[in-house]
Amino acid sequence: REGCCCGFCLDFLGKAADNMHRPTLSAACLLSLIVGAACFTAPPASLSLAPGLLRSRLASATSRQTAARSLASPATGPVMQMWNWVPEAAARQQRDPARLAPLKPLPENIIIRMASKKAEEPYTNIMQKANPGDFGPDMTAVVDLAKEVGEKGPGDIFGMLFMDQGWRSYLVAEDTNTGEVVACAQLSRIQVGGYVYLTDDLQIKSLYVKEGYRRYGIANHLIHNLLGRLKVTERAWAFCEKDTDPFFLFFSSGFVGINWSEAGMVFPGVLWLFLWPFHAQRLKFSNTIYFAAEGRGGADAFNPAG
Repeated sequence: REGCCCGFCLDFLGKAADNMHRPTLSAACLLSLIVGAACFTAPPASLSLAPGLLRSRLASATSRQTAARSLASPATGPVMQMWNWVPEAAARQQRDPARLAPLKPLPENIIIRMASKKAEEPYTNIMQKANPGDFGPDMTAVVDLAKEVGEKGPGDIFGMLFMDQGWRSYLVAEDTNTGEVVACAQLSRIQVGGYVYLTDDLQIKSLYVKEGYRRYGIANHLIHNLLGRLKVTERAWAFCEKDTDPFFLFFSSGFVGINWSEAGMVFPGVLWLFLWPFHAQRLKFSNTIYFAAEGRGGADAFNPAG
């Protein structure tokens, strides 16, 4: 949309002032503000432009959208999007389709598989009895990788085990020569709050590769396999600081990098306000780049973590 219902809102408030009591008027004000915010999607800076310049800016934005959509498949993003900024960013960055496949084959002794639920019996503690999958050998190895490679503390480990989606959301890389889990990655929901989460947008995180197994393309294969769990109408995100190893990894894996303000153009305005994982990341690291990629699975792609 290129305008808003501000005129409607003002007229609505004028009539409300004549006919309603103060509590009702307050509710009407709130309703009109919400409707106005949801309907107006042009950048705030454009409000101060002269009418002629504003029209040229809007025409330019429309032409860019049209060009991006002509380069992208009609079903490259979730239906919740008001303006799919990701294909436009991909067109600007001239993303190479060759990067959508793993860059090189895995070493013969490395296999990528889903984390196993199996836990050794007899169970050694009450947590294994309550939830064998999240306290079996594979998840124990994942926790060890998070501590050793990711330098995660007790609070982070608690969140991994009790606040995330559990063992089904992880893939692990195993060295068949030793039986050791040497890398892992997770495809998790993006929580809006409580039990509310996005259905078509997920996040890749907890990506760790053990020292001595890097530069073999293992992380690249983990990412590609996680994207295979998603349909092309679904999308995965990854948050990385600029010019770090993860930044170059996701860029080389075919992801499109956008900044915080561009990420805000992907989601409807009201929803964007509540996407606290995006905002919290920016507050923590101001140079964060938000990487996005469409799913690479077929129409029957299935995410076992739900």
